[in-house]
Amino acid sequence: MKINGDFVILGGRKYYRTTAPILTEKRWNDIEQVVKQSIIDDAELEFVLCVGSYEEVVRGKPFLFNESLRSFLVNHRVIMGKEIVAVNYLDESDRILKEMEAQHYDFF
Repeated sequence: MKINGDFVILGGRKYYRTTAPILTEKRWNDIEQVVKQSIIDDAELEFVLCVGSYEEVVRGKPFLFNESLRSFLVNHRVIMGKEIVAVNYLDESDRILKEMEAQHYDFF
């Protein structure tokens, strides 16, 4: 583990420092609408999370897991609403790179 003022390196990956925003009712409704629309469109999302004051990115197709606990299931991981810093749609180029990476691992 290598620690810098702005990021920490664990396992060869950089994790940048961030702060979690306050989860207001309006913010939760906006996140919930984006997730519900992505479920309808069968689209993947990119979640930027604040875990232990460091930023982590999770990509995948979200499923509404528990509305009362404000959590989603993404790639076998439960994401709490209070951890979410940002939610973004994946670009077409990101999807193509992901498919190429999957094909690379299928080759081996």
